[in-house]
Parts: sequence; structure tokens; C-alpha cells
Amino acid sequence: MPIRTFEPGYYHIYNRWFEKMTIFKNMSDFERFYKLVLKYLSSPKYAGIKILAYSFLPNHFHCVVSTSWIEISSFFGDLQNAYGKYFNIKYERKGQLFEWRFRARFIQDEEYLAQCLSYVNFNAVKHRIVENIDDYPWTSYHQITDKDKIEKHRDLILDELEL
Repeated sequence: MPIRTFEPGYYHIYNRWFEKMTIFKNMSDFERFYKLVLKYLSSPKYAGIKILAYSFLPNHFHCVVSTSWIEISSFFGDLQNAYGKYFNIKYERKGQLFEWRFRARFIQDEEYLAQCLSYVNFNAVKHRIVENIDDYPWTSYHQITDKDKIEKHRDLILDELEL
């Protein structure tokens, strides 16, 4: 399959694990995925990519990404391949880990960007993993300084941004 290219801008990127299985089985699995994200973001190869928001859930992930250049397929391909190898070795399994390469929605305007940021940050609440987002560590919500902007769109996690 050819590598998908993207125009510069903002994207909502997401993927789920094959057959909706749980692939973050413990804290070390979450930490490994997060460290891989940081590793690839610090690579000069991906200097044009910024993750504005993220949420890692037991059976899927979401990111809001800004890119100043057209190639984000390689970033998510490298990330998913590296985590897939780690997971398959650790849990002595074979086969695909992710259901798709990944899904991407282009974010056309600032209002939709704010909505996506809220949706991603509160995704653990939407899926009833926690009642209060303060209790869920694997979201960028804890790194946001102006939480009022994100809180403004919180109700959307149950409404029109349903994927």
C-alpha cells in the first residue's frame, strides 16, 4: 500500500487495536508507547510534526497532530511498528496489533480544532474508564495550562464528534 501524504495543517489521528483487544495491559505498556511517541517526535526525521493532544486508552488511541509538511504516515507507521514488536515479544504472540494503518480527519478551522482537542483529552471519560479526567494519566489534559478552553467543549465527547 502506498504511503499516504497529507497537506500541512491539523489532523485528528486515531487507531484501535485489532479486534478491539486490550494492548495496554499495565502501566509499563502505556509508558512504553508514550516513550516511543517522544522518541519519534525528537527525531529530526519528524521535525515537522507536533502532537497537540493525545489520549491512550486500553484498546485505542487518539492524537491531534499539527504538521508543517506532508508526511505523517511514516511517523505513525514507525510508532505502531515499534510498539507492535515490543508487544508481540513481551506477550509471546504473533500477528497484527492495529486494526488499520490509522485514520485521519483533516481539521479545517479553529472551532473544530478546539472541539477535537476536547474530545481527545476527555476520551477516557467518554468511554467510562474514569468519571473524572484528573484520575486518568494517559491524556495530554494534564499538560494543558488553559483548561477552560478545553472544558468549553467537554460535552462534545458524547455528541457530534462521535467516531
